[in-house]
Amino acid sequence: MEYIEIVKFQLKEGITNAQFIEAEQMLRDIEMNKFKGYLGRELYKCEDGQWSNIIRFDSKETMTTFLDSLKEHKPEGFKLYGSMIDFSTARLEFFTKLI
Repeated sequence: MEYIEIVKFQLKEGITNAQFIEAEQMLRDIEMNKFKGYLGRELYKCEDGQWSNIIRFDSKETMTTFLDSLKEHKPEGFKLYGSMIDFSTARLEFFTKLI
């Protein structure tokens, strides 16, 4: 089974695509592999400037553990990444993969 989070958002004014992609790559290379059950991330950008990030875990439980750990103590990479997102535009959705 796979459990995914889809986050749709805009970047804060003044943040370039290159800056954000660099922060995303840092998360992939340094932070994400530390979490049990992590399966991968994809990053997309729409022509209208909206971004989507799809994060995959092997179960709802492991994703919940991941999200809870971020609330307790955010690693530096997540702080940088989050500082670039306009959270007033963010929308989160969660799905369980069926097929």
